[in-house]
Amino acid sequence: MSNTASGSRPALSLDLNKAAKSLRLSLEKAGVAADIKADIIFDIDVSGSFEHEHEEGTTSVLIERLIPYGMVLDPDGAMDVYTFSSGPKNAHRVGTVTPADSKEYILRNVVGQVPGWNGGTTYSYVLEMNLQHFGWLPCDHDHEKLGFLSRYFARPKPPHAHLKRRSIVIFMTDGENDPSDHRRTMQILEESEARGDQVYFLFLGICEHDVDFKFLKTIAKRFKNSGVVIITDLEGFVEKSDDQISAELLGPELISWLKA
Repeated sequence: MSNTASGSRPALSLDLNKAAKSLRLSLEKAGVAADIKADIIFDIDVSGSFEHEHEEGTTSVLIERLIPYGMVLDPDGAMDVYTFSSGPKNAHRVGTVTPADSKEYILRNVVGQVPGWNGGTTYSYVLEMNLQHFGWLPCDHDHEKLGFLSRYFARPKPPHAHLKRRSIVIFMTDGENDPSDHRRTMQILEESEARGDQVYFLFLGICEHDVDFKFLKTIAKRFKNSGVVIITDLEGFVEKSDDQISAELLGPELISWLKA
């Protein structure tokens, strides 16, 4: 682990190319063809309760352990990164992460730098942005970088649509969704399912404390394109072997979705 974080543990030596080959082999054994691709987004919870794991560097190592999924599955090998806490203003696109810049990514690009840092927890707004990013929902964001006068006099632009892309959302949270957001989250997922969006949501419930993640389990049970993995020891998880991590994350439902 990074010495710039806690400094109390030795750095974890990772071979991303070896990990990608191991993942490719696991997928081949499961019957997933080598030409199967899916764009990948990482959603990172930046609520106050997750601060310690971010600041000590553990979630940065988690990103490194997940990078091989992008190396194998993402067409361009650059995974989009979003952060979220509570409310629409705190769902935020950070940028992309590649194998070359994955080390200490959260420490360098997220900690103390994103909207909603140390906020609460609502899921729906970032999930909605994910679906917009992948083209399954109209996008109302203006992506042009305008100068001050241009922004002042520019007319609002109508919603537009991005190219629809088969995609996987890896959603990392350490806490339950605020109950006030349950209905909106379920509605977004239900409407996505009804449209036939080609998206798989892999929810990672990460907490060593007494968190049941009941809502995530409800989502995983309700939707065939959603799965949940509960991680009660994140430090232990990121130190597992490549094969062990694949065994935990590549559930039968995700494999079936990739093969469909």
